[in-house]
Amino acid sequence: MVSGGNNDVSRYAEIVERSLVYEGRKHYFLVSFPQEPGALRRFLDEVLGRDDDITHFEYVKRSNREIGPALVGIELGDPTSLPGLLERIDRSPIKAERVDPSSPFYRFML
Repeated sequence: MVSGGNNDVSRYAEIVERSLVYEGRKHYFLVSFPQEPGALRRFLDEVLGRDDDITHFEYVKRSNREIGPALVGIELGDPTSLPGLLERIDRSPIKAERVDPSSPFYRFML
């Protein structure tokens, strides 16, 4: 018998998140956005694929800085499109670093 009766409903979001990561559909990046109008729009246009979606965005704006760091969670429409996303990130002038799921930082997030 399969039942969800022993699951705490407040943990469903975490379960879904971990499932997306396991399936290779959810990835996190530390993105260094230039502090200028349109930087996020350029990232969306130049980096994201047609079926990709930003599902987490945590931005830190500090005054008198040229770069504003952001933690960006991207859900892929198709997990096999990751190499294309990584290639577009490498070509982009906006620098991004992938957060490896095995890193302590990643475990801190989830």
